[in-house]
Parts: sequence; structure tokens; C-alpha cells
Amino acid sequence: MQDFDEFWKEYPRKCAKGDARKAWLQTEQLRPSLNDLIKALKVAKRTDQWRQDGGKYIPYPATWLRQERWEDQEVEIEDAVEVNGQIVNWWESATGIEKKGAELGLKPEQFASFPDFKAAVMRQSMRAA
Repeated sequence: MQDFDEFWKEYPRKCAKGDARKAWLQTEQLRPSLNDLIKALKVAKRTDQWRQDGGKYIPYPATWLRQERWEDQEVEIEDAVEVNGQIVNWWESATGIEKKGAELGLKPEQFASFPDFKAAVMRQSMRAA
């Protein structure tokens, strides 16, 4: 249950812990790894729904688990990177830009400056999309 405790610590809406624990056990075969689950939570925390009205629309943790809500931000999660414990879009950090550049076969040293590298990565990623 250590993984559940980590999940609970990260989940922003602290209510119905007993039901959340039951949902944790019920979804054991469905859930992604704890790291991916935490990453999905960090992405969800950045959404308008979760920020609106002081978090009024954040689902109960048991509901989030039972409805497999970690799947809601699938594309965004794949494009997100963690920087200093915060989840950001890849284009919002040098680390993310370098990672995306590597995926596209681009390296910073191929360009005169990092801004030139970033511009090339952005152009290339727009073509790929």
C-alpha cells in the first residue's frame, strides 16, 4: 500500500480515502506504473477543469481511479517532461526541446545558437504533426 500512499499524497482532493483505497485495489490490473500515474496526475492538475473554482471540479480520487481518468490526457502526457518536479509541455523547457530535437534527429551543436536550434525543432515538430 506504499504506492497508494504516494498516490494519495499527490492527489489534490483529499476526500473518501477509504473508498479511494478500495478503488486502488480494484484497479490494480488496469493502472499504469506509479510513475506514469503520478505524471498523469501532474498533467491533470494543470488542466482548466482542475484549476477552475478552486478545484471544485476535481473528481474524487476513487472516481478518478475507477474511471481510468489517467487516460484522459494521454497525448499531453506523452509530450510532457518533468523539470524540477514540475510537469511542463516539452516546448516550455530546454530539456524538453532537447528531447524532442533528439527524437527528430536534431542536435543543439548543429546550430549557431540554442534559439536557432529551438526554432528548427519547433518547425520540424509542426511538420511531423
